[in-house]
Amino acid sequence: RGDRNAHGGGVAVWVGDSLAMKDLDVDVADQELIWIHVKLAAGPPLAICSGYRPGSSLDTDVAIFDAISTGLDSVLTSRTHVIVAGDFNVHNADWLISNRTTTAGQYAEDMCHLYGLEQLVTVPTRGQNTLDLIMSDLPGGAVVGVHPPIGKSDHVVVLADFPTAPATSASDRTSRTVWRYGRADWPRLRHFYRSTDWTEVITDDVDQSCEQLTATILKGMHQFIPSVKLKKGPGEPVWWTPECSQAVSAKQRAWRYLRTDPSDLRLQYTYREAAAHSVSCL
Repeated sequence: RGDRNAHGGGVAVWVGDSLAMKDLDVDVADQELIWIHVKLAAGPPLAICSGYRPGSSLDTDVAIFDAISTGLDSVLTSRTHVIVAGDFNVHNADWLISNRTTTAGQYAEDMCHLYGLEQLVTVPTRGQNTLDLIMSDLPGGAVVGVHPPIGKSDHVVVLADFPTAPATSASDRTSRTVWRYGRADWPRLRHFYRSTDWTEVITDDVDQSCEQLTATILKGMHQFIPSVKLKKGPGEPVWWTPECSQAVSAKQRAWRYLRTDPSDLRLQYTYREAAAHSVSCL
C-alpha cells in the first residue's frame, strides 16, 4: 500500500493468500504508484501497477505516465505480462468516453500503443467520463464490468476478470525454426536447386512427390540459410524473436529521449527510424 500524508488519495493492492507476490523495486518518481510481482500457478508471471492521478492535476501533467513507462521498461524486459490500473483522471474523446481530449489523455493513449497495452474499460466510471482505466497486455482480453460505488465514492467499482492459462509443463513447450534469410548464401542455394535432378523428385505418385519436394527444398535451406531453434510455451506469440525484443526496446528508448525535448529534430528522426524498424520486425 502507498499511503498519503494528507487527506485523500493513496493506493493499495490486495493479493490472495494463495498467490506468491513481492514488491517490485521500481522508481515511481514520487508518483502515487505501486508495483508488485505475482507468480501464478500456471503461465507467465504478472506485474501489477496500481496508480492514482489526482483530479486536480493539470491537463498537461503527464509525470505519472512517465513513471509508469519507466516501470514498464523494467518489467517488460522478461516474459512477464502486465496490468496497469487506477483512477487516472484523463480525458481523450477518441480513446475513452470523454467530452474532450487533454494532453495527459493523449499521452496515456500513446503510452498504451507504445507498450502494446489494451485499455479495457469501455463504460463511464464517474459521471459521463471514463476516468478509471485498466491497461494490460494479457492475451485473451478480460471481462470487465462495473458495480455501484462503495461508501461515499462518486466512482463506480470496476471489476476485470482475466482468463488464466492452463497448467503447463516443460513437455508443453514446442520449438520452431527461424530462418536468417539476411545471412543466406543465395548463389550456392540457387546452384543447389539448379543441379538437382527434379525428375527423380517429381514422380507419378502425388503424395510421394510432395514429400520428396519438401525434403529437397528443406535440405537446401538447411545447408545454405542459417537458422535457430526457438522454444515457446502456450500463450507465447509464435512469431516473437530476439530481434523483435531489440527493436521494441530501441523504439521505447527513442521515445523516452524524445519526450525530454519533443522539438529536437534529431530525436524526432531517431524515433521515426526506430518506430519504422520496429514495425518491419513485427
